[in-house]
Amino acid sequence: MDSPRSANRFERSLAQRIRSLWRPFLWVPLLVLAFGLAVTASTAYLMADHTRTLAQQAYSAQHDALVSRLHARAAAQSPKPKIEDWLASVFPDASPNLLTIRVDTLERHSKTPLFQSGTPAPLDSSLSLRSEVNLPDHHWLITTIPDAAVLRAQTNRARIVTWLAGALITALGVALTLLLCARIYRLRAQLDGQQVLTEKLEQQLDNNQVEKTILRQALNDSEQRSRDLVALSGAIVGELDEQGRIGFVSAEVAEWLERAPADLAGTRFEDLVSASYQSNLQRTLEAARSEKALQRIDLDLLSADPEANAVPVTLRVLALRDPLHGFTGYRISARPGMLVRG
Repeated sequence: MDSPRSANRFERSLAQRIRSLWRPFLWVPLLVLAFGLAVTASTAYLMADHTRTLAQQAYSAQHDALVSRLHARAAAQSPKPKIEDWLASVFPDASPNLLTIRVDTLERHSKTPLFQSGTPAPLDSSLSLRSEVNLPDHHWLITTIPDAAVLRAQTNRARIVTWLAGALITALGVALTLLLCARIYRLRAQLDGQQVLTEKLEQQLDNNQVEKTILRQALNDSEQRSRDLVALSGAIVGELDEQGRIGFVSAEVAEWLERAPADLAGTRFEDLVSASYQSNLQRTLEAARSEKALQRIDLDLLSADPEANAVPVTLRVLALRDPLHGFTGYRISARPGMLVRG
């Protein structure tokens, strides 16, 4: 029949096998890496799109500023007969982030612009901006073309910076996760070692319990055997302390002396002996104590009934010694015998 400890050991062993499937916890750093790269990619895309929007807004504001500047100069000073020179004085030679500034007249159909500064570039409707300008004597169209390389450079710069920051944070997270996983792995290894040791100790404890049960049964059998042998022998068996007082006496004393064993506890054994044998008893006790050998004496024991005859017995005495306390008392046995009187 399985014990509860065996069931617990089986459950712990099963749990260890399940945990071993996840070692050495590399899935955690991989998950952090995948999550960090995904977040970095999405953030880089959003930052690049936001930067592109801001650049386009700045370009649109720059275009509106050029148109407002043309209106302001025209209000302060009417265009001179030589329009090209006047426009050249209005617009700067170089405008940041602008590739081309072009002014066309809407008063006649002509593909030749009135004014153009910067680098000539093909018109791109997706990037260029146009605005009509109505002056008292002129009707113009201002076209600006942004520098696409500058716009792309700003967008790429935002994307690269975001990727660098995200990669650095992801690498730091992966490194910390690896360190924590390594620490968890070591702690798990130590825990497994402790569990193995615990299982061994529990197994040893179970073995000790079995041995204890066997020894207890053997002791009970030995005690029962001793009681049976004492009962079969018909002898009185007892133990005396250092002063000769009865500490234990077998039940046969009730049959021989009509005295209950419980009533004799603490009674001097000398009081149960006939007065004529008490001095011999004392010499026998002293000899057993000094010679450390079994002593034998024939004497009479007194019954509880004063009218009954004394009971002749053969008394054997053995002194008891303890390694720690030394002499501790006597062990006696009394068997019925025939007294030889001189």
